[in-house]
Amino acid sequence: MDTTTTSPPPVPAKYAERFLEDMLSAWCLDVEYTRAGGDTLYYTDDEGTERAVTDFVGGFGSLLLGHHHPAVTARMRQLLDGETPVHAQFSLRTQAHQVAARLNEILRREFAGVPDEPAGGYSAVFANSGAEAVEAALKHAELERMNRLAALEEDLTARLRTTVAAVRDGSAVLGARLRTVIGGLDADAPPGVAADALRAALGVRNARALHRPPLFLALTGGFHGKLSGSVQITHNPAFRAPFAGLGPRAVFVSADRPAELEHAIAGETVNALDTTTTADGVVELVERPVPVFAAMFLEPVLGEGGVVPLRAEDALALRRICASHGIPLVVDEIQTGFGRCGAFFASSLIGLRPDYLTLAKGIGGGIAKSSVLLVRSDRYRPEFELAHSSTYAKDSLSCSVALTVLDLLEADGGQLYERAAERGRAIRGALEEVGAEYPDVVADVRGRGLLIGIEFHDQSDAASPYLRDLARRGHFGFAVSGYLLRAHDLRMMPTGSAPHTLRIEPSAAISDARIAHLATALRDLCGIIRNQDAHLLVRALVGRAAAGSRRTVKDFRRAGPPAEQSFADPETGPVPRIAYLAELGEPDALRSYDPSLADLDDTALDAFVQRSAVAGAPAPLPPVRFRSPTGRAADLVVHPLPVPRTAVRPPAELVAGALRAAVAAGSSVVALSPGAAAALGDRSRPGVHLTTGEHLGGPAVSTGPGGASLPPGFTGDGTLPGAVAEALLTAFAGPGALRSDAEAERTAAEHGLLLGAVNPR
Repeated sequence: MDTTTTSPPPVPAKYAERFLEDMLSAWCLDVEYTRAGGDTLYYTDDEGTERAVTDFVGGFGSLLLGHHHPAVTARMRQLLDGETPVHAQFSLRTQAHQVAARLNEILRREFAGVPDEPAGGYSAVFANSGAEAVEAALKHAELERMNRLAALEEDLTARLRTTVAAVRDGSAVLGARLRTVIGGLDADAPPGVAADALRAALGVRNARALHRPPLFLALTGGFHGKLSGSVQITHNPAFRAPFAGLGPRAVFVSADRPAELEHAIAGETVNALDTTTTADGVVELVERPVPVFAAMFLEPVLGEGGVVPLRAEDALALRRICASHGIPLVVDEIQTGFGRCGAFFASSLIGLRPDYLTLAKGIGGGIAKSSVLLVRSDRYRPEFELAHSSTYAKDSLSCSVALTVLDLLEADGGQLYERAAERGRAIRGALEEVGAEYPDVVADVRGRGLLIGIEFHDQSDAASPYLRDLARRGHFGFAVSGYLLRAHDLRMMPTGSAPHTLRIEPSAAISDARIAHLATALRDLCGIIRNQDAHLLVRALVGRAAAGSRRTVKDFRRAGPPAEQSFADPETGPVPRIAYLAELGEPDALRSYDPSLADLDDTALDAFVQRSAVAGAPAPLPPVRFRSPTGRAADLVVHPLPVPRTAVRPPAELVAGALRAAVAAGSSVVALSPGAAAALGDRSRPGVHLTTGEHLGGPAVSTGPGGASLPPGFTGDGTLPGAVAEALLTAFAGPGALRSDAEAERTAAEHGLLLGAVNPR
């Protein structure tokens, strides 16, 4: 008998976005889906059991037809079996023309009666993804603007040449205002001098005005992609700011305050100087606006901004303002289009006719990767087709799939659009009932069709330190999505720029039973949030490690956030801030940190720290104010460091990051736990005063305020003995200002306090 055993295949090294996978683990979202169909995804759990998950994310809007719709997959197989060419660039593409023609037919139908229909319809430029369609729109809009600039410059140059010649030969003279603008020229200046001054002054001024870089307009809360150009018109600074130097600048305005748009345009308006000659030969000054803004981008529903539908009156006001300034309006229907909102084009529901229109996601039926930019014929520049291209765009395979998708959407007079609207009403009704039961938890339910958001009240000041920390770091939506996945087999996800809003984007085939399941799960989650019971969220996070812990909700609302201590004679000016960085990993410390974790055993809490440590340091605890014997006050702020208790010391980058946060928050003296001090090593640089606590005397306090381990010298309630407090405060020349390093060192040494300097890199 062969008793040879084989080892399981080695786990491959992770090179593909490993940090993101680690963050998914911290949020309890680290599952690998192995198959999908309709509104269901499947994964294998830790017990080896395949679990079915109802998918309410829907490919961020790509799956109105669901995963692997039979007609779409059958068409894809047919195309592959038929060896349909994918790479046949610079050849005729009949299927692309058919897709564009069908889209034009739907545009004419859905926008019938909306003014300003282009006689020649909309020309199509294909791409591979939504962000690429936006990139194409950016480029085409700038090409259009450059053409307008070129025409303006040609006109100005020709007129200036004619006017200069007339002034030089004496048939025309400069008017008073024009003489002032070009440098206070005397009225009796010789014709040649006046002509040269006119040519020089207007030439220089107009060259500057005509060669300004382009600007774009977009909505506050808007999202249009993360490529180097599209990210510039995405509002979220976390996505945009690191790459601001790579692309054009955008000006953001509020959707519900059209006056902001007028103000923004006026604030950036630049005029070129032109001339006109009166009948009696006087040359007068004329100012002509230069096209600075290339386009304005907006979504009919702000998806990543929290699922906020635009009101028709606001959208139309924005369009009127743009049209009055000659600025093309780009309507981004990447997430809202292809029927998701109850019509093929969500913009048609509010009568918003686009100049440009971007489509993606649903065009591929959840399988093919494709997108398209539509540009109205009277704005389209044919030469763009030679200046812009893409290897995979417009291929016969993806366009043929798109035609099948269009057939499915348009079948039976477009019944699928009404189905999406009806299913959306059913979901919103169910969620509104949940909101009515939990008005202290649910802030709003909103959306259009099957693009819906449920917004929770901000938990940044929650009684539970764990919930409070999730909210302050922007992780709340991901953490509760992880809970819904593990506890209720629901796939949810927050919106990208509104982390307290969960998106809901199922297929049009979503059943009543699954909607009821969603409502039940959300009631469960609302009960946890209302009672501030982080236990159940952590229980789902650590899985088997907490299998024996309680499954029911307890009320922890009484354990509110620690209030800042106050005094009868408060400081009249700024109060110095002292930070301390200390490990938060001991089970008892965690139970002190959040009382709702008290029912979890040491093994579960160790697993919690292990999984969540990758997400970085929690938000600082609320400040505690204390006074020294001489009556000086300071705020003490705990910066917890999530470190497994088996670790020798916290990671150096974790400590350095917390130190940067402490300094940025105004702390000029930082106390370090021994482990944090060891992690920093010899990174000393002039910067911030540190104490390791080595000379403060007394043992370390294992569970100070918030459960953090404190350096020696601190008392269990987080305050400092009077002499030590005075020693720390003497390191300040005054609130917010430090003495010289040498003087501070001498003063601290007199009180037995070890100070140093470190560069918080």
